[in-house]
Amino acid sequence: MSNLFERLYFGSPIWLQQVLVAAYGWWWYRRRFSAPFHRLVREFKAREYWTAEQFQHYQESQLATVLAAAWHSPYYRHIFLEAGIARNTPPLEALTRLPFLSKETLRTRAKDLLTKNPPPKGTLVMKSSGTTGTPTEIYYTPEFHALELAIAECRNLHWAGVTYRDRRVMFGVRKVCRFDQDKAPFWRFSLAENMAYASIYHLSSRFLSAYTDFLRAYRPSIIVGYPSALYTIARYALDHDDLPAPAKAVFTTSETVLDYAREAIEAAWQCCVYDRYGAVEGCLFASQCEYDRYHVSPEVGIIEIVDPEGQPVSPGVTGEVICTGLQNMLQPLIRYRIGDVAHWAVDQHCPCGRQMPILGAMEGRFEDICYTPDGREISRFDTVFKGVEHIREAQVVQENLNSFTVYIVPSDGFDIHDMEKIQSNMLLHVGSVHTDVKPIVTIPRSASGKFRAVVCNLALEEKRAIRQIRS
Repeated sequence: MSNLFERLYFGSPIWLQQVLVAAYGWWWYRRRFSAPFHRLVREFKAREYWTAEQFQHYQESQLATVLAAAWHSPYYRHIFLEAGIARNTPPLEALTRLPFLSKETLRTRAKDLLTKNPPPKGTLVMKSSGTTGTPTEIYYTPEFHALELAIAECRNLHWAGVTYRDRRVMFGVRKVCRFDQDKAPFWRFSLAENMAYASIYHLSSRFLSAYTDFLRAYRPSIIVGYPSALYTIARYALDHDDLPAPAKAVFTTSETVLDYAREAIEAAWQCCVYDRYGAVEGCLFASQCEYDRYHVSPEVGIIEIVDPEGQPVSPGVTGEVICTGLQNMLQPLIRYRIGDVAHWAVDQHCPCGRQMPILGAMEGRFEDICYTPDGREISRFDTVFKGVEHIREAQVVQENLNSFTVYIVPSDGFDIHDMEKIQSNMLLHVGSVHTDVKPIVTIPRSASGKFRAVVCNLALEEKRAIRQIRS
């Protein structure tokens, strides 16, 4: 929303806010679910069971098109010449010779990456929230926008047996209510999209019963949102025997889905969670199939997982995710450091029969890797909460190399034995470190409502020193 529209919207009574959301939803629906969307859906479906060789050929061909377009970008033209790349350099060879593209470069030189300036008519600038306070700007043509929806439709919704036409509720970043609104409704309806946008900023104990009442009345088939927000509702619903209406599928995004959150969400909505891994940059997409394996869609981007020296890691080894988008010809992102860490699955065969590459796990954000005194890197702490039943949510914070704090939002029954169990599990998981367990009322979210399950407060210099020792 623009600042002017935000002032108009939040200064309006709820009934007028609903009218504005309905009007916006109609425009949004027409833009995204247009003729290109339906064409792209057919194309993605046709490629669903391609062989690995067919996907590789597609990637090479598409990469050649991206590189040809990038020659028209002031930034890339300079980078190509500096790297000694000519227009006839084989695409994969050119890719390996290019430096990584940093988030800082994208933030400060977004327009220099454009292959056409001014951009074509109908281009929108989408902004990611970022963690530095300075969002990245991603340019979306109508075609690229349709692709973002088409890939999720084919490789996420269809795999769960639903479509964009099914009624759904979105628990995402959109601020649909004033922060000081103190009674329901905390949701607004987009009739054209058959969808309700629900606020994640009002999920307090005072209002959760209103949310479950709404979900029973609205009866959505699809639930979409941040896993931390959905877990808050699910935990309340299970603890108070106040379940929402059953759904056909829950789709989680933007945050790592912890095991305890998945279990609660599936129990509350009585269906499976299908996690997806993507980004506003539009240069990668992975999603869970019916066998819970994360398949990368090769048409969206080329994914590299590398070690601190920039070399490819072996399957099963965690590294930094580097992605090259294959669809955004207006603002190519080539070897982009998206800021995540992951690893390739050792077993690249799936019973579903799809020959798309399989990620073993998305470990989280690069800045959320913690380090042990013996030099190990750890980014998931699920096992720390094994055997601990009386928690609503938790956050692990590394204060220094030898000290961690585990913040707990407790449920009824949490006691000293749970605290001791967490400390014992931390010793098994991390090693000989000091762990404080601190019960708190709520865990702070970022400005965009996102929840960080793991936070590392080590200085950048400390992290680099540890990596140098390991290497």
